[in-house]
Amino acid sequence: MCQNACEATSTSSLMNNITSEEKHRDKDAHNKICESGAVLSHNAQSSKDTMADHWLPISLKGQFFSDSFFEDVRKDFETAVNEVLTRHSEMRTADDQLSSYRSLRERDLNDETQAMKTTEDQHGFKVVLDVHDFPSEDVKVKVVDNKEVVVEGRVEKNDGTFRSSKSFCRRFNFPGEVDMNAVTSAMSSDGVLTITAPKV
Repeated sequence: MCQNACEATSTSSLMNNITSEEKHRDKDAHNKICESGAVLSHNAQSSKDTMADHWLPISLKGQFFSDSFFEDVRKDFETAVNEVLTRHSEMRTADDQLSSYRSLRERDLNDETQAMKTTEDQHGFKVVLDVHDFPSEDVKVKVVDNKEVVVEGRVEKNDGTFRSSKSFCRRFNFPGEVDMNAVTSAMSSDGVLTITAPKV
């Protein structure tokens, strides 16, 4: 069974930590993909856990809706955006769904409002994931134990009197025979990440 967890941590100048955690479901029976999100605490334990992980390079591309590299996952991303807006009963116009989605993310940055879609065909699996709200240099993709792909991101805001940080972590387990040594990732200049995992 797959589950998502989202945790947001805010720290005031008095160093009071406020932590909230929500656990919620996220199944994709059609693609049989396990996806789970959780905030990672950046501490000694997580550093130790990631030492054996294999980090993947992220190829930087052009804009998502104009670069032909992303042509085959655009419809998947639009579907994911629409699902987020529907789930949150967000008002939108048919020709401006992306703006409505970005506005929602500005107000409520968490796993439940993050557009994500996985698909499978005869060649392999593809994941499209919105990371627009996280600096590209702070988004990481890694293969764990040669069986799982993990995507992490972190963003910090500081207005002088209040500092806050938000993180996400998504995990993908692919069923069947997948060539984990051939997994690739690419990011558009406007923050849409795609991961390709070919079948053996």
